[in-house]
Amino acid sequence: MFDYLVARRRDAMAGLIVLLFATSAHGAEPLTVDAAVALALAANPVLASARARAEARAALPAQAGAWPDPTLTIEPGRAAMNQLKITLNQAMPYPGKRKLQQEIAAYDAEAADLEAREAALQLGSQVKQVWWQLFYLDRAWVTLHHTQELMRQLASAAESRYRVGAGIMQDVLRAQLELSKLMAVEVDLVGQRRGAEARLNALLYRPATASLVLPTAVAESLPELPSEEELSQLAMSRPMLLAQLRGIAAAKSALALAHQDYRPDFMVGANYESREGEADMKSVMFTMTLPLHTAARQDKAVDQRSAELMAQGFAQQEAETQVTTEVALALADYRRAREQARLLKMAVIPQAAQTVTSMRMAYQVGKVDFFNLSDAQSTLYDYETRYWQAYSEAQRALAQLETAVGQEVVHE
Repeated sequence: MFDYLVARRRDAMAGLIVLLFATSAHGAEPLTVDAAVALALAANPVLASARARAEARAALPAQAGAWPDPTLTIEPGRAAMNQLKITLNQAMPYPGKRKLQQEIAAYDAEAADLEAREAALQLGSQVKQVWWQLFYLDRAWVTLHHTQELMRQLASAAESRYRVGAGIMQDVLRAQLELSKLMAVEVDLVGQRRGAEARLNALLYRPATASLVLPTAVAESLPELPSEEELSQLAMSRPMLLAQLRGIAAAKSALALAHQDYRPDFMVGANYESREGEADMKSVMFTMTLPLHTAARQDKAVDQRSAELMAQGFAQQEAETQVTTEVALALADYRRAREQARLLKMAVIPQAAQTVTSMRMAYQVGKVDFFNLSDAQSTLYDYETRYWQAYSEAQRALAQLETAVGQEVVHE
């Protein structure tokens, strides 16, 4: 029974190695978190769509501020003496209207560009969070593999002691149970990794089944960050908030344009008429609109634009509250995970490892029972796994914090 479990464990391990490192044989470079973000920013269609919209809006200000096209009318003669009539007209908006229309379009274009930058921030954060989840699963599997090897050694020792009459059958059964539990954990890790790999591939716009190989080690540094007040102040320059400010500016210009509509627009024109047997006729004309129905048109337009400006102001307040809340939550998550990772690495894990080493030596001479030794080994595995989980959570919280702030908060 014991040999069967060991063989099953080795088969599962071999399958996982093939899954995790299939591309290694082809010389694939490990995908770092920065490389993953760069790939997503270059290939993700959602971001490409946002950038295309920004590029399209960038062409609008020049159009909005341009003069209306003149009109040319040519009429053939309608009577015997009237041979040809040519009319040229040019619409002339009231002075200042074209400038305001251009301002509105320019603010909208700037907002679109900022929205594209915000989309890039969000995408980068998503990539980092999934990447660090994938990294944690890889580290958890390595830790599990190491623990399996140690447990197999303990199982072998328990079986040897039982064969010579120095141990009991319960120790052998306990070892088999621990190995079976670790095999179940391994199956769960494989499933989680496949899911995380598929999510990361989707963000990179790659086939869901494409293999991803991550680095085996990273610089395990979790630096101290600026205060919440400093980060919240930096966050006021986040693209999302700047886009809201552009929306307010556009709404102000739209309100000013609505007030300008109380003033008339003009049109000037020139006529030339050729007549047989008579002198050619030339004339100029001047036309202007008469804003007489202001109650139904201009007044309502001003009310509309005023309400839109007020709505933009409320949206800005809501966005600022949202951003400061995101900063506070992400910073709290980072500090919690950072402290937990530090305690596990600097204090808990070394103490647990020392306990296991001492108990293994004592077990060899019969001074410690197998139950306590296997329990200590399982506890050490749990602490090591929790360390990588806390480290990954800190990195993911850092990614969320940088998105909330709108820029990097760690400068090396």
